[in-house]
Amino acid sequence: MKKPSVFLLALLLLVLLAGYAAYSGSAPGTVSPPAESAPPEEKALSFSTTAFDGSAADESILDGAKLTMINFFEPWCPPCIAEMPDLQKLSENYASEDFQLIGVFSTEEGTAAVLENAGVTYTVLRYVPAFSRFQTGYVPTTVFLDRSGQPVGETVIGSRSYAQWEEIIKELLG
Repeated sequence: MKKPSVFLLALLLLVLLAGYAAYSGSAPGTVSPPAESAPPEEKALSFSTTAFDGSAADESILDGAKLTMINFFEPWCPPCIAEMPDLQKLSENYASEDFQLIGVFSTEEGTAAVLENAGVTYTVLRYVPAFSRFQTGYVPTTVFLDRSGQPVGETVIGSRSYAQWEEIIKELLG
């Protein structure tokens, strides 16, 4: 078998490195600087949707609490359904602590039964594209926002117990 020439090996290496650089967005061996933060007014959440009960809702709903927990769920998601009774208790127990919980769903079929079975009374909104900035590709996904719609703390992927949520909420409420 004939050995490849040094020239061909070097050419192959160059092509691979160029492809990697194009794919990764930077030249090999360089570190990309952190992205510049957008001004706060560009980060604020702005939306218009309807609540599950049919009432209109927009970003002004965030004015109602220092900390808003938004839980993205779907009625076909067992972990989403399993944590709803704990979320309901959190909503009730922390209402006087300048806290509110909002559920967001996109699948209409089955949602009414799930909410009724879990005894959910907190606000539940229909998904709109403005919420896509919080999506991770998984449900449940939960984000926390301040009154201006700015994210607070970390995005939480997956369900949690009452005690786990309570720990996060107490920390964020400070």
